[in-house]
Amino acid sequence: MNPNEEKLINSLKYQAKDHHPTLKPHPLFNNKYEVSFFYVDNHLDLLLTVRVMLYLAKKVIDPELYDDINERYEKEYLRQILTIANRLMPQGEEELMDHLNLYYREEKLREGLQ
Repeated sequence: MNPNEEKLINSLKYQAKDHHPTLKPHPLFNNKYEVSFFYVDNHLDLLLTVRVMLYLAKKVIDPELYDDINERYEKEYLRQILTIANRLMPQGEEELMDHLNLYYREEKLREGLQ
């Protein structure tokens, strides 16, 4: 094993203990993953979350469609969407990717790629 491979393996072993993966293999569907940190309190929360996403998507497509009543809640809708996006962001995988990219550079595996 060359020194770069050994260094990569050691850093991956260290990183594996340092974070919780955002994606986990799905227990029922082969070759599919489930998102670990997306959660809702109950069915009502799930329905409201979907409603928020639909409202904001429709608002972007046609801003003239909606009245003042819905606009009153826009800041809360945006806050909910930002919370969901934050939960879906990978937690810790960024550093793992940095280690892989360093290994690729050191091994010159990406030479000639633009």
